[in-house]
Amino acid sequence: MPSLKPRCLWLTVAVFVTLQSPAARAWSNHTLCTWQATTPLGHWGERTVTAETLADFLTKEADRLPKMLADEEQWAQATVPFYPPRPAALAFQAPHDGGGDASALKRAFLQAIRANADMPLALYLQRPPGTAVAPERVVPWPSLSILKSMSDLDANSLERIDDGATVRVADVVATASNEPDYGLDIGLWQDNGTQFGALYGYGPQPFGNPRLDYGSQAPFHMGFYHESGIVYRAAPYLQHTYPEARIHLYMTLSRFAFAQGHAYWGWRFAGWAVHYVQDLAQPYHARVLPGVNVTRMLLTSVLDMAGVHGPKTAALNRVTNRHTVLENYQYRHMAAAYRQGALTDPLLVALRDTTDDPSLPRLQPAALRTIVTAQSADAADALDGQLERSFSAHYVTDPDTDLAAVPDLDMDSIARQAPVVEQERLSALVAARMRQVGRDTRAVLRAVDPQETAEAAAGAPRP
Repeated sequence: MPSLKPRCLWLTVAVFVTLQSPAARAWSNHTLCTWQATTPLGHWGERTVTAETLADFLTKEADRLPKMLADEEQWAQATVPFYPPRPAALAFQAPHDGGGDASALKRAFLQAIRANADMPLALYLQRPPGTAVAPERVVPWPSLSILKSMSDLDANSLERIDDGATVRVADVVATASNEPDYGLDIGLWQDNGTQFGALYGYGPQPFGNPRLDYGSQAPFHMGFYHESGIVYRAAPYLQHTYPEARIHLYMTLSRFAFAQGHAYWGWRFAGWAVHYVQDLAQPYHARVLPGVNVTRMLLTSVLDMAGVHGPKTAALNRVTNRHTVLENYQYRHMAAAYRQGALTDPLLVALRDTTDDPSLPRLQPAALRTIVTAQSADAADALDGQLERSFSAHYVTDPDTDLAAVPDLDMDSIARQAPVVEQERLSALVAARMRQVGRDTRAVLRAVDPQETAEAAAGAPRP
């Protein structure tokens, strides 16, 4: 039945990705990763910059931004496979009067980069777990995000900062590295029911559930570059993922901001780029179905079409729950280590490990496929299998379990109920992912840091 296989596979993959997409975040609370990843850069993280509002940045650079963004759009169209060109009407234009309303400028900029036009983008810093923020300085969640929920965030960890305040570079980058999960990429497709989504030219959402908050950001935070040919033939829409475009855009904006003397926004844009690179180190963002080979996918679809729905239901629930288990385990484990001051925790140590940094000293666009996602895709099956050994079937196999509906899930505590050997194996595999996250984070920052760039051009050894 040569015509049946692609159709069966298309059905299986379509449903899989649709149901997996609510977990479209890769690592919960990226700041926990970024603070540790930047530590080996030494004096770098202790540098300070002056906080600046987005309105001030846009007002001062309104004449230069149009060309920069036009050049970036040209790069994306020429380089990123399946990239939908930006409609010409969305190009950023400097106000004719040389000024312009701040909110209108911000909206024009967000539309020009085709991000969620309602993002607040206030001045704030996130503080580590266990750090108290004065109540009068806590930023209300709606001032930072378009989302209703602040999942995996302590409401009292978000501190308002004033325009002109002196802030540490490390804190700016760490804070910004979590910000894309606050809604930057939500509602951008023409079928998402947003006014700007209808204008952006991305077309219908290629996969994921457009009715779910996190579902619509999935194609910007996942990169399925290492599937088999039959998967792409059966489900070509899986190739319509755009983290490469986002990473390059925010790295370009970072360099632009530095060149024009806006160091704060240079580092904040860099933090945005870091977010997507860290996402791609998550195996469930680099492989559609870890632990499931093509033959099994086809067999599951054939059975489903024959009326035997159990295998498909079980498989769908398995991949969704394992994604959730991994994300929750990483967050809970690292947050506890921060609160306890346990800097020797294996995951925190792995983020600071520079052993593999020479393999990717400064991020280049091609490395996202050849190095970053290649490594996370290769790690997918082993990590998926270890989740099955480290957690009871109730959490990672039972088709009747819906972890998305479980409040206050703490997979770190649950993992400690497994045999010690399985705890150690799980920790080692997640630490390997954190080691990659640390390396890739530093590769982004070295690639945009003006000081690093100048030293590299001069042939100076990198510290």
